[in-house]
Amino acid sequence: MLPLSFSGSLALIFMAALIGALPPLLGRWNDHQLHLFVGFGAGVFLGAVFFHLIPEAIISQPYPLTNFMILSGFMLVLFVERVLVRRGNRAQINQAERRHQVVGISALVGLSIHGFLAGIALGVGFVEPRVALVIFLAIITHKTTAAFSLATVFKLSGFSTRRSLGMLAVFALSTPAGALFSLPLLNTLSTIHFAIPTSLAAGTFIYVATMDLLPEAFHDYRKPLGPFVALSIGILLMMLVTLVGG
Repeated sequence: MLPLSFSGSLALIFMAALIGALPPLLGRWNDHQLHLFVGFGAGVFLGAVFFHLIPEAIISQPYPLTNFMILSGFMLVLFVERVLVRRGNRAQINQAERRHQVVGISALVGLSIHGFLAGIALGVGFVEPRVALVIFLAIITHKTTAAFSLATVFKLSGFSTRRSLGMLAVFALSTPAGALFSLPLLNTLSTIHFAIPTSLAAGTFIYVATMDLLPEAFHDYRKPLGPFVALSIGILLMMLVTLVGG
């Protein structure tokens, strides 16, 4: 039977993800406020890339493979969104709606990969109790802010609340799944297993943040300061998570 502290930490991480998603998903926001959330979400994504994903990938596998997989993640989303979607949707309205949906699914996949890897890190951390609390605090902070950003993307994608909650549940379960997965494999996992999905997630995040979220956040050229401040807050928050959680 799993220790209560371990089981309790997984339950808290799952709940933090769902709670973090509720404000943008269930609240009533005007267009300007929603796009401020988009700017904040872009900051969280970029902060996760440059403060978490890329450093983790380079430390695990400091070779050209890491760079190649980051670029592959970027190119994969580029191909799906800009080639496949554009070929299948000629009407501008339908194209825009489908584009947002692709962004939402891409963000879900990327964040779930990162969440799964964070769960593996948590499982490893419980082998050494002195670092378990630090890892837990870093994960739960990132999980809450990432869920907030993901729910904002779903809102813009036009997904129903029921469908959004279902996909958010998948994201919320990714970290507990990674933690449970790590337990019987702690002595056999190779570092390259961490580098490849982490690098792919980084490339996905870079695309989503720069090609979709930032243009959407700054779509109103008359009010650029608000989105920039929101973007900066998201980046600073992820930097703070790094400084506090290590």
